[in-house]
Amino acid sequence: MTATALTRTATRTDDPVLRDRRHKDARAARDVADWLSWLDLGGHSPRTLDQYERDLAVLLNAFPEKTLAEFTDGDLAFVLKRWRQPSTRRTRKSSYASFFGWAVRTRRLEQSPMVYLPDIKAAPQRVQAMHSDAEVEQLSALPQPDGILMRLLFDTGIRKGEARHLRARNVDLDRGQLIILNGKGGKDRVIPLTDRALHAAADVILLDAIRPDQFLWYSHPGGGRLKRDRPVGEGSFHRWWDRCIEQAGVQRHNPHSSRHYFATNCLRKGIPLQEVSMLLGHSSIKTTFDLYAHMDVTLVDVSLLERT
Repeated sequence: MTATALTRTATRTDDPVLRDRRHKDARAARDVADWLSWLDLGGHSPRTLDQYERDLAVLLNAFPEKTLAEFTDGDLAFVLKRWRQPSTRRTRKSSYASFFGWAVRTRRLEQSPMVYLPDIKAAPQRVQAMHSDAEVEQLSALPQPDGILMRLLFDTGIRKGEARHLRARNVDLDRGQLIILNGKGGKDRVIPLTDRALHAAADVILLDAIRPDQFLWYSHPGGGRLKRDRPVGEGSFHRWWDRCIEQAGVQRHNPHSSRHYFATNCLRKGIPLQEVSMLLGHSSIKTTFDLYAHMDVTLVDVSLLERT
C-alpha cells in the first residue's frame, strides 16, 4: 500500500469499509498494494488511490481466501450487485477493470475475468437543471462580495472545490484570465475571463484589499469580520450558496448547475465542444459530449413548443 493511500485512508474514519481492516489480511492484498503503488508511480491522485482501495476492499472482504488468479466473473458480479444504482455499479466496475487490467499487463494473469461481465448501461441522459439568464442576473446583483462571487462562478464554470481554493493570485487581471492549479485529476488550466467577470474579480480583490495569498471565498465566523486566510469548508460553501439563493429569491439548484450554465452559454456562442471541454477541465471530450450532446434539444424555445 502506498504512503499516500494510507494517509488518505487514515482521514476517512467515517468509512465503514476502511474501519474494517480485514482486507489487509486477504490473500490478494499484496497484489492490490502492488497495483496501488503502480498507479501512484504513474501519477494518480491520492483521492483516486483512496477510492480504488475502498472498492477493492469490498472484493477482498467478500473473498478473503482467494488469490488473484482465483477470482471469477461470478465473484465480481456478486460484489457489483451490492451497489444498486447502475451508475455506481459502472464506476465500481471500472475500478475492478483497472485492477485486473493491470494484472494482465504485468503478466500476473493471462486474461481478466472482467471480459466475461456484461456491459452496464448508463442512465438515460437527462436535461440538466440550471438557472435562467434572469436568475443569474439576480444572483450577480447581490451585495458585494456575494454577487461578485456568483458572477465568477457562472462566467467561468469552475467547480466548487476550485472556487473554495481560489486565491487572489490565481486571477491575472492584466491578461484577463483565471488560472486553476491542481484541479480535478491534478490538472492545471487557464480560463479567459469575460469583461464582466474580469471587472467582478477586480472589484472583489481591490475593494476588499485581498492579498495575493488570500482566498476569494470567505468565512464569516460569528457574523464578524470576513476571513480569507484558509479555504472555506464544503459545508460552509453550501451554506453560502443556499443563503445567496434565498436572498436573490430564485429557484434552488445545486452549485454544480453553474457549470452547466457556463457550458450552455459557451455552446450557444458557437465555441467548439473540444474548447468547452478544456475550459471545464474535463479529462476527456467524451465526458463533455455525454453531458451536452443533447444541447440541440435543450436550446429549443420552450414557449414555441407550448404553442404547438
